[in-house]
Amino acid sequence: MNDIIEISTKDTLVDGNGIRSMRKFLHSTIELFAEESLEFYKHWGEFPFIYGEKQVNSVIIPAIHKYTGNIWLEQPFKKAKNNQRFLDIATTKGNNIYLIELKHSFNSKNNAIAKYTDSEWEKAIEQISDINRKTIGDYFNYEEFNVFKIALMIMPTYLFSDKKHSILDMKAHDYVNKLFQEYECYNAEKYRANFIGTMKFIDPVVYKHEFINGNRIYPFVSFIARIEEI
Repeated sequence: MNDIIEISTKDTLVDGNGIRSMRKFLHSTIELFAEESLEFYKHWGEFPFIYGEKQVNSVIIPAIHKYTGNIWLEQPFKKAKNNQRFLDIATTKGNNIYLIELKHSFNSKNNAIAKYTDSEWEKAIEQISDINRKTIGDYFNYEEFNVFKIALMIMPTYLFSDKKHSILDMKAHDYVNKLFQEYECYNAEKYRANFIGTMKFIDPVVYKHEFINGNRIYPFVSFIARIEEI
């Protein structure tokens, strides 16, 4: 796979209980997401991440399950005033529990992150804000685990296949650094990503997708995350 996809990750997480295992979980999930995406393409002739959040579940769910061996979708929990909420993804491995709110958005051919993408990211942050040990207490013996809540946005970057752009010459680690700089621009600390991973297609033209308004290529798929221990 290394001759097809290049993967790079970066984070600002400080080592502590469960952090190294959590970091390995995220990196491994991206690697397995890449494998699942290529396998999906063999069967269907396109990638599910070119559409939306529901479709991207076709590869992110099996990727996580391959690594942890378990997964709970739409796990119920109570928020303030006993209102019922449902968590997108919950999974556990070793002494860690991961509670994930998933979002999907696009980064188009221009350099800046689109306002719609910012909106989806901020929505994911708000959705994890009321997840705490009290609201999940009915579902876990959490005192025995390191519990991490994760806002995760999967963000494909697309270009029209007949257009040249400087990002095509960027390595995966360069693109990760570029994204980190953009997400550091938030004034509020709670919106700043503390983990970003990117998978780069070495030759994205091979996997171009035909749409009514023209062909598109997807040179990068990025994983923007804000992780907090609770």
